Amino acid sequence: MITRIKTTNKIKPIFREYLDYMSQFYEIDDVDSWCKGALKNLQRYSMADDRYIYILKEFDSVIGFALVNQHLRFNTDGFAVAEFYIQKNHERKGYGRKLAGHVFAQFTGVWEVAVTLKNKAALMFWEQVVSSYTNGKFIKEKKASFGVYGFIFDTADEPQILQ
Repeated sequence: MITRIKTTNKIKPIFREYLDYMSQFYEIDDVDSWCKGALKNLQRYSMADDRYIYILKEFDSVIGFALVNQHLRFNTDGFAVAEFYIQKNHERKGYGRKLAGHVFAQFTGVWEVAVTLKNKAALMFWEQVVSSYTNGKFIKEKKASFGVYGFIFDTADEPQILQ
């Protein structure tokens, strides 16, 4: 079950798991400070009108989330998947694909998903998901200054339902 929520309380328990996972892709001198900064940024999702939180539940447990905002790296207008996570024991079961498709369907327009160059699994996942969702109508662009690849597409171009 996928639901949009207004506060961060329900994802805080797995957000720390997400941060632990993501820390392997960055050189971080002070992990505690980095985590505090990420949690402070997360709180903005409870306060700002241009930020959206989606959770994925299995039974009564939150097993994943997607954070969407309009703070873009590749475009001047549109939506961005800012953070995305499926708990490790729920990976490769189609949950991520369903969550991504649900999120993309919420807003018509240009989207971008930025993925760190070092996260090979996420690069493969997003390339497959975006390609499937757009029937191959997307741009993959590298932005070395941010250390990311961006997948850029428009949901107005007859996207597919992801199963």
